[in-house]
Amino acid sequence: MDADLRARFIEGMSRVAAAVTVVTTDGEAGRFGVTVSSMTSVSADTSRPSLLISVHHLSPACEAIKKNRRFCANVLSGNQSFVSDLFSGRLKHLNQDRFGAIAWHPGATGAPIIDGAVVSLDCELKTALMWGTHFLFIGEAETIDLSAQRSPLVYGNRGYRRAIPIMPDDHRPPHPENHLSIGFFITLGPQFVPDLVAGFASQQPDVDIRLLEADHDDLIEQMRAGRIEAAITFGEVNEADLDAELVCPPAPHVLLNASHALAGRSSLRLSDLAELPMILLDYPSVRSATDTLFKRGGLQPHIRFQSPSFAMVRGLVAQGLGYSIVPQAPQARTAPDGKEILAIPLDEDFPEGAVVAITPRGSGRSEWVGQFLAKCRRSFGHAASGGG
Repeated sequence: MDADLRARFIEGMSRVAAAVTVVTTDGEAGRFGVTVSSMTSVSADTSRPSLLISVHHLSPACEAIKKNRRFCANVLSGNQSFVSDLFSGRLKHLNQDRFGAIAWHPGATGAPIIDGAVVSLDCELKTALMWGTHFLFIGEAETIDLSAQRSPLVYGNRGYRRAIPIMPDDHRPPHPENHLSIGFFITLGPQFVPDLVAGFASQQPDVDIRLLEADHDDLIEQMRAGRIEAAITFGEVNEADLDAELVCPPAPHVLLNASHALAGRSSLRLSDLAELPMILLDYPSVRSATDTLFKRGGLQPHIRFQSPSFAMVRGLVAQGLGYSIVPQAPQARTAPDGKEILAIPLDEDFPEGAVVAITPRGSGRSEWVGQFLAKCRRSFGHAASGGG
């Protein structure tokens, strides 16, 4: 086999997000469980609904499933990463009694059903096929247990994620005449949106405003799906189906603890920071922009902590645990606990830090979108010039 092709396949598949499933079995061959990410439906229209799982041939559960002729596919909920680690073998101190560490009950086939799973499909094994290093098992569901509605646990990019709705679907018409739906990058919302919405609502009280806070790529996706009419986000946008206009030029700043060794500087360069611990706001677009910023200077950041919460990032900075870089001068200069944070200008080109307004190309803006974006430009311009 081509070693490079194999490596690229493994890397590529690591980027594919999949629900996390623990497959269990019980019977004459014993009680076993194993964590898998390869589980899919086969058909709902056979004699009974059928599904397929893939299990490594060296897993003890694999041989037990073949001999017991039954298995249960338990799709884990977002708060069950412990269960996933347990049955993947990561928690070696519990390997001798994995089922004793969780709540479960036997299903119709006798296979363990894990309490709290999003769905548990208790199956009779119908087909087993060896392919490469894995056995492919096809089973027919005898019973299906559904828990209270929960978000599933997802594994992708070599880490756990929770699957959550980006924007709730409440079945309202996409864009009625008195309706305005706008998206904001996740960190822009708390700084600018309340004042913007209050001002706009006072001028147009009959307009129903809906807001979405999300990462850059999610905003683009929701716009293409027709769920938002415009988005205020960061960076350069070169998409054939989208129009982008500058709302505010980049003004990158470095966030530091008030007693940091660099606190007295009037401005900073990346070369001053590269060897120091960094605290990263953990969103894909932020990570990409940060990587690009440092690579332009031939440098690499030393990331110590990362968090999807900007409040957490500010708190860690205020405690002196590292610095962070923001694309615009922050309005809040304190951490959630009240400790002071310094914001020092970063003397580097950072086009990824520009604030832009994005709208679908060729669809024509509604009157409300035009008015709201005009208010955004005034608000950001006012903030950038140092106004209240």
